[in-house]
Amino acid sequence: MIVAKNSDREPNEAQNITFVPASDHPAGSRVRCTYIEIPQVGHTYAALLSRPFWMFGAEMGVNEHGVAIGNEAVFTKEKYHKENDALLGMDMLRLALERSRNALEAIDVVTRLLSVHGQGGVHTMGGTKYYHNSFIIADPSEAYILETAGSAWVCKKVEDIATISNCLTIGDDYHMGSFDGIKTGSRTKKKQLHFSRDFSDTVFTHFARGRTRRSCSYDLMSKRKGDITSSDMMQILRSHNTAEPYHPGQRPMEQLCLHAGGLISSQTAGSMVAVLRKGRMPLVYFTGTSAPCMNVFKPHTIIKNQKKIYHTERLTPSSFGGYDMYGSASDRWDRESLWWTGESIHRRVLMNYSSLVPVVHSARNEKERMAIESVEKKWEKSDGMDFLAVCGKHAKDLVLLNKKISDTVTIEYMKLENKRNVPWWFAYQWHRINVKAGFFI
Repeated sequence: MIVAKNSDREPNEAQNITFVPASDHPAGSRVRCTYIEIPQVGHTYAALLSRPFWMFGAEMGVNEHGVAIGNEAVFTKEKYHKENDALLGMDMLRLALERSRNALEAIDVVTRLLSVHGQGGVHTMGGTKYYHNSFIIADPSEAYILETAGSAWVCKKVEDIATISNCLTIGDDYHMGSFDGIKTGSRTKKKQLHFSRDFSDTVFTHFARGRTRRSCSYDLMSKRKGDITSSDMMQILRSHNTAEPYHPGQRPMEQLCLHAGGLISSQTAGSMVAVLRKGRMPLVYFTGTSAPCMNVFKPHTIIKNQKKIYHTERLTPSSFGGYDMYGSASDRWDRESLWWTGESIHRRVLMNYSSLVPVVHSARNEKERMAIESVEKKWEKSDGMDFLAVCGKHAKDLVLLNKKISDTVTIEYMKLENKRNVPWWFAYQWHRINVKAGFFI
Protein backbone atom coordinates (compact mmCIF):
# COMPACT_ATOMS: atom_id res chain seq x y z
CA MET A 1 0.00 0.00 0.00
CA ILE A 2 1.34 3.42 -0.96
CA VAL A 3 -0.38 6.70 -0.06
CA ALA A 4 0.86 9.98 -1.52
CA LYS A 5 -0.32 13.55 -1.08
CA ASN A 6 0.58 17.14 -1.90
CA SER A 7 -0.76 19.72 0.53
CA ASP A 8 -1.84 22.93 -1.19
CA ARG A 9 -1.92 25.95 1.09
CA GLU A 10 -1.11 29.68 1.12
CA PRO A 11 2.37 30.70 -0.11
CA ASN A 12 3.77 31.86 3.25
CA GLU A 13 2.05 29.20 5.36
CA ALA A 14 4.97 27.06 6.55
CA GLN A 15 4.31 23.39 7.16
CA ASN A 16 6.36 21.64 9.83
CA ILE A 17 7.12 17.93 10.25
CA THR A 18 5.85 17.20 13.76
CA PHE A 19 6.46 14.10 15.87
CA VAL A 20 3.72 13.38 18.41
CA PRO A 21 4.84 10.83 21.03
CA ALA A 22 2.65 8.01 22.30
CA SER A 23 1.11 9.15 25.58
CA ASP A 24 -1.13 8.08 28.45
CA HIS A 25 -3.66 10.63 29.72
CA PRO A 26 -5.43 10.86 33.09
CA ALA A 27 -9.18 10.33 33.23
CA GLY A 28 -11.08 13.53 32.56
CA SER A 29 -8.25 15.25 30.66
CA ARG A 30 -8.92 17.38 27.61
CA VAL A 31 -7.00 18.19 24.44
CA ARG A 32 -6.71 21.67 22.94
CA CYS A 33 -7.37 21.60 19.20
CA THR A 34 -7.10 24.62 16.88
CA TYR A 35 -10.23 26.39 18.16
CA ILE A 36 -11.83 24.20 20.83
CA GLU A 37 -11.01 21.76 23.60
CA ILE A 38 -12.51 18.27 23.55
CA PRO A 39 -12.28 15.26 25.88
CA GLN A 40 -9.03 13.32 25.58
CA VAL A 41 -8.85 9.53 25.38
CA GLY A 42 -6.83 7.39 27.79
CA HIS A 43 -4.02 6.59 25.35
CA THR A 44 -2.87 8.24 22.12
CA TYR A 45 -0.58 6.65 19.54
CA ALA A 46 2.65 8.09 18.21
CA ALA A 47 2.35 9.91 14.88
CA LEU A 48 4.35 11.84 12.29
CA LEU A 49 2.52 14.83 10.85
CA SER A 50 2.95 17.44 8.13
CA ARG A 51 1.28 20.34 9.94
CA PRO A 52 0.53 23.95 9.00
CA PHE A 53 2.38 25.87 11.72
CA TRP A 54 -0.60 27.73 13.19
CA MET A 55 -2.97 24.82 13.78
CA PHE A 56 -3.29 21.73 15.95
CA GLY A 57 -4.23 19.53 13.03
CA ALA A 58 -2.32 18.24 10.03
CA GLU A 59 -2.74 17.96 6.29
CA MET A 60 -1.33 14.43 6.26
CA GLY A 61 0.48 11.94 8.44
CA VAL A 62 1.13 8.38 9.57
CA ASN A 63 0.90 6.72 12.97
CA GLU A 64 2.76 3.90 14.71
CA HIS A 65 0.26 1.29 13.44
CA GLY A 66 0.76 2.27 9.80
CA VAL A 67 -2.47 4.23 9.47
CA ALA A 68 -1.97 7.00 6.89
CA ILE A 69 -4.40 9.86 6.23
CA GLY A 70 -4.48 12.77 3.80
CA ASN A 71 -6.99 15.63 3.80
CA GLU A 72 -8.52 17.66 0.96
CA ALA A 73 -10.78 20.71 0.93
CA VAL A 74 -14.11 20.19 -0.85
CA PHE A 75 -16.78 22.74 -1.72
CA THR A 76 -20.40 21.77 -1.18
CA LYS A 77 -23.94 23.14 -1.14
CA GLU A 78 -24.20 22.64 2.61
CA LYS A 79 -23.87 25.79 4.70
CA TYR A 80 -20.38 26.39 6.10
CA HIS A 81 -20.10 26.83 9.84
CA LYS A 82 -18.09 30.06 10.08
CA GLU A 83 -17.69 30.40 13.84
CA ASN A 84 -14.40 29.24 15.32
CA ASP A 85 -16.10 26.81 17.71
CA ALA A 86 -15.77 23.50 15.85
CA LEU A 87 -13.06 21.18 14.57
CA LEU A 88 -11.08 21.72 11.42
CA GLY A 89 -10.83 18.78 9.05
CA MET A 90 -7.10 18.79 9.80
CA ASP A 91 -7.86 18.49 13.53
CA MET A 92 -9.95 15.40 12.82
CA LEU A 93 -7.09 13.92 10.80
CA ARG A 94 -4.62 14.28 13.65
CA LEU A 95 -7.07 13.01 16.25
CA ALA A 96 -7.80 9.97 14.07
CA LEU A 97 -4.09 9.16 13.78
CA GLU A 98 -3.65 9.50 17.53
CA ARG A 99 -6.65 7.28 18.27
CA SER A 100 -6.81 4.51 15.65
CA ARG A 101 -5.08 1.21 14.93
CA ASN A 102 -6.45 0.68 11.42
CA ALA A 103 -8.31 2.47 8.66
CA LEU A 104 -11.81 1.49 9.80
CA GLU A 105 -11.11 2.74 13.32
CA ALA A 106 -9.88 6.03 11.82
CA ILE A 107 -13.11 6.40 9.84
CA ASP A 108 -15.08 5.80 13.03
CA VAL A 109 -13.05 8.44 14.90
CA VAL A 110 -13.53 11.07 12.17
CA THR A 111 -17.27 10.48 11.76
CA ARG A 112 -17.90 10.49 15.52
CA LEU A 113 -15.97 13.74 15.88
CA LEU A 114 -17.99 15.19 12.98
CA SER A 115 -21.24 14.17 14.66
CA VAL A 116 -20.34 15.45 18.15
CA HIS A 117 -18.25 18.57 17.48
CA GLY A 118 -18.97 19.46 13.86
CA GLN A 119 -16.58 20.87 11.28
CA GLY A 120 -16.08 24.58 10.75
CA GLY A 121 -14.19 27.75 11.43
CA VAL A 122 -11.60 29.56 9.33
CA HIS A 123 -9.43 27.01 7.54
CA THR A 124 -6.71 29.37 6.31
CA MET A 125 -3.94 31.40 7.91
CA GLY A 126 -5.28 34.88 8.57
CA GLY A 127 -7.97 34.42 5.95
CA THR A 128 -11.69 33.89 5.58
CA LYS A 129 -11.75 30.62 3.65
CA TYR A 130 -14.29 27.97 4.62
CA TYR A 131 -14.79 24.50 3.22
CA HIS A 132 -15.73 20.94 4.05
CA ASN A 133 -13.35 18.02 4.01
CA SER A 134 -12.54 14.75 2.33
CA PHE A 135 -9.97 12.18 3.41
CA ILE A 136 -8.06 9.26 2.01
CA ILE A 137 -7.49 6.79 4.85
CA ALA A 138 -5.33 3.68 4.58
CA ASP A 139 -3.54 0.99 6.54
CA PRO A 140 -1.30 -1.82 5.24
CA SER A 141 -4.35 -3.90 4.25
CA GLU A 142 -7.01 -1.54 2.88
CA ALA A 143 -7.88 2.02 1.98
CA TYR A 144 -11.02 4.18 1.93
CA ILE A 145 -12.19 7.55 0.67
CA LEU A 146 -14.30 9.50 3.17
CA GLU A 147 -16.12 12.62 1.94
CA THR A 148 -18.19 15.11 3.92
CA ALA A 149 -20.72 17.88 3.28
CA GLY A 150 -21.63 19.62 6.53
CA SER A 151 -22.68 16.83 8.88
CA ALA A 152 -23.29 14.37 6.03
CA TRP A 153 -20.66 11.87 5.00
CA VAL A 154 -20.11 8.89 2.75
CA CYS A 155 -17.31 6.36 2.60
CA LYS A 156 -16.12 4.11 -0.21
CA LYS A 157 -13.55 1.32 -0.13
CA VAL A 158 -10.69 1.58 -2.62
CA GLU A 159 -10.59 -1.57 -4.75
CA ASP A 160 -7.60 -0.79 -6.94
CA ILE A 161 -6.18 2.73 -7.31
CA ALA A 162 -7.91 5.95 -6.35
CA THR A 163 -7.16 9.66 -6.22
CA ILE A 164 -8.86 12.64 -4.62
CA SER A 165 -8.54 16.40 -5.00
CA ASN A 166 -10.61 19.51 -4.27
CA CYS A 167 -13.86 17.90 -5.42
CA LEU A 168 -16.37 15.31 -4.30
CA THR A 169 -15.78 12.00 -6.08
CA ILE A 170 -18.21 9.46 -4.59
CA GLY A 171 -21.50 8.95 -6.41
CA ASP A 172 -24.15 6.43 -5.37
CA ASP A 173 -21.64 3.59 -4.87
CA TYR A 174 -20.67 4.37 -1.26
CA HIS A 175 -20.33 1.58 1.30
CA MET A 176 -21.23 3.62 4.38
CA GLY A 177 -22.87 6.98 4.95
CA SER A 178 -24.88 9.26 7.21
CA PHE A 179 -27.25 12.08 6.22
CA ASP A 180 -28.96 13.04 9.49
CA GLY A 181 -30.26 16.60 9.48
CA ILE A 182 -29.33 17.24 5.85
CA LYS A 183 -31.83 19.10 3.66
CA THR A 184 -29.76 19.63 0.53
CA GLY A 185 -29.82 17.66 -2.70
CA SER A 186 -31.78 14.50 -3.24
CA ARG A 187 -32.81 14.16 0.39
CA THR A 188 -35.90 16.00 -0.87
CA LYS A 189 -36.16 13.81 -3.98
CA LYS A 190 -37.27 10.27 -4.54
CA LYS A 191 -34.31 9.11 -6.59
CA GLN A 192 -31.14 7.49 -5.23
CA LEU A 193 -28.74 9.95 -3.59
CA HIS A 194 -25.61 10.62 -5.64
CA PHE A 195 -23.20 12.34 -3.29
CA SER A 196 -20.94 14.26 -5.69
CA ARG A 197 -23.82 15.31 -7.97
CA ASP A 198 -26.21 16.33 -5.20
CA PHE A 199 -23.79 18.03 -2.81
CA SER A 200 -21.08 19.65 -4.99
CA ASP A 201 -20.88 23.42 -5.23
CA THR A 202 -20.20 23.55 -8.96
CA VAL A 203 -18.81 27.12 -9.05
CA PHE A 204 -16.10 26.78 -6.39
CA THR A 205 -15.31 23.24 -7.49
CA HIS A 206 -14.81 24.45 -11.06
CA PHE A 207 -12.42 27.28 -10.16
CA ALA A 208 -10.44 25.08 -7.75
CA ARG A 209 -9.68 22.80 -10.74
CA GLY A 210 -9.88 19.74 -8.51
CA ARG A 211 -11.34 17.53 -11.23
CA THR A 212 -8.51 18.45 -13.61
CA ARG A 213 -5.84 17.56 -11.04
CA ARG A 214 -7.64 14.38 -10.01
CA SER A 215 -7.80 13.28 -13.63
CA CYS A 216 -4.08 13.99 -14.03
CA SER A 217 -3.06 12.00 -10.94
CA TYR A 218 -5.36 9.10 -11.85
CA ASP A 219 -3.99 8.92 -15.40
CA LEU A 220 -0.39 8.95 -14.19
CA MET A 221 -1.09 6.20 -11.65
CA SER A 222 -2.99 4.12 -14.20
CA LYS A 223 0.05 4.04 -16.47
CA ARG A 224 2.04 2.43 -13.65
CA LYS A 225 -0.73 0.25 -12.21
CA GLY A 226 0.48 -3.04 -10.80
CA ASP A 227 4.04 -1.90 -10.30
CA ILE A 228 3.87 1.50 -8.57
CA THR A 229 6.88 2.34 -6.40
CA SER A 230 7.53 5.10 -3.89
CA SER A 231 9.75 6.80 -6.49
CA ASP A 232 6.87 6.68 -8.99
CA MET A 233 4.62 8.40 -6.48
CA MET A 234 7.22 11.11 -5.90
CA GLN A 235 7.43 11.77 -9.63
CA ILE A 236 3.63 11.97 -9.84
CA LEU A 237 3.57 14.54 -7.02
CA ARG A 238 6.16 16.54 -8.98
CA SER A 239 4.02 16.67 -12.12
CA HIS A 240 3.10 20.03 -13.66
CA ASN A 241 0.54 18.37 -15.94
CA THR A 242 2.34 19.83 -18.95
CA ALA A 243 5.47 19.26 -20.98
CA GLU A 244 8.69 20.41 -19.34
CA PRO A 245 10.13 22.93 -19.00
CA TYR A 246 7.19 24.22 -17.03
CA HIS A 247 6.28 27.90 -17.49
CA PRO A 248 5.37 29.53 -14.14
CA GLY A 249 2.15 31.50 -14.26
CA GLN A 250 0.44 29.31 -16.86
CA ARG A 251 -2.66 27.30 -15.82
CA PRO A 252 -1.69 27.77 -12.16
CA MET A 253 -4.35 25.55 -10.55
CA GLU A 254 -4.03 22.62 -12.96
CA GLN A 255 -0.72 21.14 -11.78
CA LEU A 256 -0.20 18.48 -9.13
CA CYS A 257 2.89 20.40 -7.99
CA LEU A 258 1.28 23.80 -7.54
CA HIS A 259 3.10 27.13 -7.55
CA ALA A 260 1.29 30.22 -6.33
CA GLY A 261 0.42 32.88 -8.86
CA GLY A 262 -2.90 33.93 -10.30
CA LEU A 263 -6.38 34.80 -9.12
CA ILE A 264 -6.57 31.69 -6.91
CA SER A 265 -3.13 31.53 -5.39
CA SER A 266 -2.22 28.29 -3.65
CA GLN A 267 1.00 26.32 -3.67
CA THR A 268 2.13 22.86 -2.68
CA ALA A 269 3.35 23.56 0.86
CA GLY A 270 4.33 19.99 1.77
CA SER A 271 4.43 16.48 0.30
CA MET A 272 4.25 12.94 1.66
CA VAL A 273 4.68 9.42 0.30
CA ALA A 274 3.83 6.67 2.82
CA VAL A 275 4.70 3.03 2.16
CA LEU A 276 2.65 0.65 4.32
CA ARG A 277 3.20 -3.09 4.56
CA LYS A 278 1.96 -5.74 6.99
CA GLY A 279 4.60 -6.71 9.52
CA ARG A 280 6.86 -3.75 8.71
CA MET A 281 7.29 -0.36 10.27
CA PRO A 282 5.66 2.38 8.20
CA LEU A 283 8.11 4.09 5.84
CA VAL A 284 7.12 7.67 5.15
CA TYR A 285 8.89 10.24 3.02
CA PHE A 286 8.25 13.93 3.73
CA THR A 287 9.73 16.86 1.88
CA GLY A 288 9.26 19.20 4.85
CA THR A 289 9.23 21.95 2.20
CA SER A 290 7.03 23.28 -0.56
CA ALA A 291 7.50 22.49 -4.26
CA PRO A 292 8.47 18.79 -4.50
CA CYS A 293 9.67 19.45 -8.07
CA MET A 294 12.55 21.44 -6.60
CA ASN A 295 13.05 19.82 -3.22
CA VAL A 296 14.01 16.50 -1.63
CA PHE A 297 12.00 13.67 -0.04
CA LYS A 298 13.46 12.53 3.31
CA PRO A 299 12.75 9.09 4.85
CA HIS A 300 11.15 8.67 8.28
CA THR A 301 9.70 5.84 10.31
CA ILE A 302 7.99 5.34 13.64
CA ILE A 303 7.94 2.46 16.13
CA LYS A 304 5.20 1.13 18.37
CA ASN A 305 4.65 3.22 21.50
CA GLN A 306 7.45 5.61 20.50
CA LYS A 307 7.91 8.33 23.10
CA LYS A 308 11.16 9.95 21.95
CA ILE A 309 12.43 11.33 18.67
CA TYR A 310 15.92 10.47 17.51
CA HIS A 311 18.47 11.68 14.99
CA THR A 312 17.40 15.25 14.37
CA GLU A 313 19.28 18.51 14.84
CA ARG A 314 16.64 21.22 15.18
CA LEU A 315 14.05 19.54 17.40
CA THR A 316 11.80 22.21 18.91
CA PRO A 317 8.61 21.91 20.99
CA SER A 318 5.46 22.43 18.95
CA SER A 319 2.89 24.96 20.11
CA PHE A 320 0.21 22.23 19.99
CA GLY A 321 2.15 19.38 21.59
CA GLY A 322 4.81 17.15 20.13
CA TYR A 323 8.04 18.29 18.50
CA ASP A 324 8.83 19.99 15.21
CA MET A 325 11.70 17.97 13.78
CA TYR A 326 13.34 20.55 11.51
CA GLY A 327 12.63 23.83 13.25
CA SER A 328 9.32 25.56 13.94
CA ALA A 329 8.88 27.58 10.77
CA SER A 330 6.15 30.24 10.65
CA ASP A 331 4.95 32.77 8.07
CA ARG A 332 8.19 34.78 8.42
CA TRP A 333 11.52 34.05 6.75
CA ASP A 334 13.74 31.86 8.95
CA ARG A 335 16.98 30.71 7.36
CA GLU A 336 17.46 28.01 10.02
CA SER A 337 14.24 26.09 9.35
CA LEU A 338 13.96 23.40 6.70
CA TRP A 339 10.74 24.80 5.24
CA TRP A 340 12.25 28.20 4.53
CA THR A 341 15.42 26.59 3.18
CA GLY A 342 13.15 24.99 0.63
CA GLU A 343 11.53 28.35 -0.09
CA SER A 344 14.91 29.97 -0.77
CA ILE A 345 15.24 27.42 -3.60
CA HIS A 346 11.63 27.60 -4.75
CA ARG A 347 11.25 31.38 -4.95
CA ARG A 348 14.47 31.89 -6.92
CA VAL A 349 13.94 28.99 -9.32
CA LEU A 350 10.40 30.20 -10.11
CA MET A 351 11.79 33.46 -11.48
CA ASN A 352 13.91 31.64 -14.08
CA TYR A 353 12.74 28.04 -14.10
CA SER A 354 14.33 26.87 -17.35
CA SER A 355 17.78 28.10 -16.26
CA LEU A 356 17.72 27.09 -12.61
CA VAL A 357 15.71 23.87 -12.32
CA PRO A 358 18.48 21.87 -14.09
CA VAL A 359 20.82 23.05 -11.32
CA VAL A 360 18.45 21.55 -8.75
CA HIS A 361 17.97 18.28 -10.61
CA SER A 362 21.67 17.70 -11.22
CA ALA A 363 22.40 18.14 -7.52
CA ARG A 364 19.36 16.22 -6.24
CA ASN A 365 18.21 13.38 -8.43
CA GLU A 366 20.98 10.82 -8.08
CA LYS A 367 21.52 11.42 -4.36
CA GLU A 368 17.80 11.12 -3.63
CA ARG A 369 17.55 7.96 -5.75
CA MET A 370 20.48 6.33 -3.94
CA ALA A 371 19.05 7.25 -0.53
CA ILE A 372 15.65 5.72 -1.38
CA GLU A 373 17.29 2.57 -2.72
CA SER A 374 19.43 2.19 0.42
CA VAL A 375 16.56 2.85 2.83
CA GLU A 376 14.15 0.45 1.15
CA LYS A 377 16.77 -2.29 0.93
CA LYS A 378 17.38 -2.01 4.68
CA TRP A 379 13.64 -1.75 5.35
CA GLU A 380 13.27 -5.34 4.16
CA LYS A 381 15.77 -6.64 6.71
CA SER A 382 15.90 -4.36 9.74
CA ASP A 383 13.38 -3.25 12.33
CA GLY A 384 12.96 -1.17 15.45
CA MET A 385 15.76 1.13 16.54
CA ASP A 386 18.07 -0.02 13.75
CA PHE A 387 15.75 1.20 11.05
CA LEU A 388 15.02 4.41 12.97
CA ALA A 389 18.76 5.09 12.84
CA VAL A 390 18.93 4.32 9.11
CA CYS A 391 16.11 6.75 8.32
CA GLY A 392 17.58 9.34 10.64
CA LYS A 393 20.98 9.22 8.95
CA HIS A 394 19.57 9.53 5.45
CA ALA A 395 17.13 12.27 6.49
CA LYS A 396 20.00 14.26 8.00
CA ASP A 397 22.08 13.86 4.83
CA LEU A 398 19.17 14.93 2.63
CA VAL A 399 18.43 17.98 4.78
CA LEU A 400 22.07 18.99 4.28
CA LEU A 401 21.58 18.40 0.56
CA ASN A 402 18.60 20.78 0.63
CA LYS A 403 20.85 23.42 2.20
CA LYS A 404 23.61 22.88 -0.37
CA ILE A 405 21.11 23.18 -3.22
CA SER A 406 19.82 26.40 -1.65
CA ASP A 407 23.35 27.86 -1.57
CA THR A 408 24.04 26.79 -5.16
CA VAL A 409 20.74 28.17 -6.49
CA THR A 410 21.38 31.48 -4.72
CA ILE A 411 24.78 31.81 -6.42
CA GLU A 412 23.40 30.86 -9.83
CA TYR A 413 20.48 33.25 -9.43
CA MET A 414 22.88 36.10 -8.68
CA LYS A 415 24.84 35.25 -11.84
CA LEU A 416 21.67 35.81 -13.85
CA GLU A 417 21.69 39.43 -12.58
CA ASN A 418 18.01 39.42 -11.72
CA LYS A 419 16.97 38.15 -15.14
CA ARG A 420 13.43 36.81 -14.80
CA ASN A 421 11.64 34.63 -17.29
CA VAL A 422 8.07 35.06 -15.98
CA PRO A 423 5.14 37.39 -16.73
CA TRP A 424 5.43 40.79 -15.07
CA TRP A 425 2.28 40.24 -13.00
CA PHE A 426 3.65 36.91 -11.72
CA ALA A 427 6.92 38.54 -10.59
CA TYR A 428 4.98 41.38 -8.95
CA GLN A 429 2.65 38.99 -7.12
CA TRP A 430 5.61 37.04 -5.77
CA HIS A 431 7.36 40.27 -4.78
CA ARG A 432 4.38 41.13 -2.57
CA ILE A 433 4.35 37.60 -1.10
CA ASN A 434 8.08 37.81 -0.34
CA VAL A 435 7.86 41.25 1.26
CA LYS A 436 5.08 40.02 3.54
CA ALA A 437 7.34 37.20 4.73
CA GLY A 438 10.46 39.35 5.07
CA PHE A 439 12.20 37.36 2.33
CA PHE A 440 14.27 39.12 -0.31
CA ILE A 441 15.81 37.32 -3.24
